[in-house]
Amino acid sequence: MIRRLLAVLCCLAAVGGMAGCSAASPEPTAPPPTTSAAASIPADGVLMSALGFAHAPADFSVPSTSTITERVDQENTVVAVFTAPSGLDIASYLRRTVTEQGWDITADGNNSLLFERGDARGAFTVTGAFAALSIRYDEQS
Repeated sequence: MIRRLLAVLCCLAAVGGMAGCSAASPEPTAPPPTTSAAASIPADGVLMSALGFAHAPADFSVPSTSTITERVDQENTVVAVFTAPSGLDIASYLRRTVTEQGWDITADGNNSLLFERGDARGAFTVTGAFAALSIRYDEQS
């Protein structure tokens, strides 16, 4: 089940960024810098960097009660699979916080969110007892 969820998220991360993932790419794009508007995190949140993610946006947070069971942490993609809190609680947290962090929510429905900021694209989805978050970085022109 977790592998299927990771496969779905990897496919989501690849949509629109296939050229950025090819071997012909000279160098991976670095994560975007932190914006001053997003310098603080909510009292009920924790930075992904504090959870050991080296390539997550510096100011991106998730609920402080998060339990992450699977992870991908690469320069061009970050994926986290959660078993706690509930996916609906994480979705509610993200709806409340990503816009405060300077992200634009571009889709919200069926227990899934899509959001973007600069050259970064995020996706979140819930299925059964699992929820997953993916953030990918597009190449800059």
